[in-house]
Amino acid sequence: MNDRTQTLLQDGDAFTSGAAVDRVAQRAHEAIDTVVAKVKPAVEGVHSAASQAAEALHAKADALGAWEGEWLDSARTHIREQPLTAIAVGLLAGVLLSRLAR
Repeated sequence: MNDRTQTLLQDGDAFTSGAAVDRVAQRAHEAIDTVVAKVKPAVEGVHSAASQAAEALHAKADALGAWEGEWLDSARTHIREQPLTAIAVGLLAGVLLSRLAR
């Protein structure tokens, strides 16, 4: 044991009563409370921004779903009205893709 440890042990109940541990624990709690107080607004801001971004993405996904449905309906209508044109466009696209794939 060094002199400092012996002095602390001889000077009273600092270690035996747990007063030092209580002080350290109290300081740790205060430090944690300080950190929480400083970090909480930032975390809330990030949460809010993430929620807004999620809502915006859901709105865009819904809009794209509606646009896709409209486009498919338009394509079906066009194919029903002009089936020979649709077949010719399909054949031309197939020929072009096969030539690009070579």
